Amino acid sequence: MATLATNSVVHIREDLANVINNISPEETPVYSLLEKKKATNTRHEFLTETLNAANASNAVAEGAEFVDTAMTTPVRLGNYTQISQKVINVSGTLQAVNTAGTNNEFGRQVAKAGVELKRDIEAAIVGNSASNPGGAGVARRSAGIESWIATNVSAGTGGASPGYSAGTVAAPTDGTLRTLTEAMFKGVIQQAWTNGGDVKKVIAGPALKQAISGFTGNATKYTLSKDQTVTAGVDVYVSDFGRHEIIPHRYMRTRTVILFDPSLWAIATLRAMKTEDLAKTTDADRKALLTEWTLESKNELGNAKISDVQP
Repeated sequence: MATLATNSVVHIREDLANVINNISPEETPVYSLLEKKKATNTRHEFLTETLNAANASNAVAEGAEFVDTAMTTPVRLGNYTQISQKVINVSGTLQAVNTAGTNNEFGRQVAKAGVELKRDIEAAIVGNSASNPGGAGVARRSAGIESWIATNVSAGTGGASPGYSAGTVAAPTDGTLRTLTEAMFKGVIQQAWTNGGDVKKVIAGPALKQAISGFTGNATKYTLSKDQTVTAGVDVYVSDFGRHEIIPHRYMRTRTVILFDPSLWAIATLRAMKTEDLAKTTDADRKALLTEWTLESKNELGNAKISDVQP
């Protein structure tokens, strides 16, 4: 008996799910935490100031003449706005055919580009780029948090963090890699606290986040055995100087741990994110999605970082 089977015919419809599955991460934890404000120029400037050191010898004799106190004045800092953009270009034919998962491929690509653009900004915020005023054919760059932090730093041999000087922020120099330890972690928190800081958030790449979860100071975290749950991660580290939330970060450098106070940073936007139609020169629709922004460092003294580390 001759049975007609599926492999003998050509008119079977394809089985293609009408869903596009995308598991790429979309979260921007640092960008979401920071204050948003308005920039009005391509160089965004801001002021920072410190008090005179505490003086336990501040005592004067009865009837002594008044002596003027040395005054502190604000320091003027600045960062440059960075233009971040995505350009979407979809042919007319692709928009006309029957695509799976969407009935508007152009709109889908625009929406996806918006998510990608926010991730790009997140990566720049936490990164180690130097600031750059730009020029002919050279893009302006905003310095990232890793570059701004220059005081409370634990670095490997040869590592250096010049920070802000003469109007620009220099990129840090990498040193010799060493193993991340709890002593390093506690040490920079103490430095930041001594300088008036209150470190609330800690970001680290996945491997270093796991290393922090192994700190012995957190041995008491295993307390929920009654529900047969093993808790191996540390989301909050309580030091002598406060509570510090540990956040795994996908886009930062894997050799750095950043400890920061969100209130000491802000995103200043010169041009809010918008879409612009581009001139039609081919059988395609083009649209640009862009924004212009910079990172404001209100006072890097209240933050810290551990550089040149591995698990």
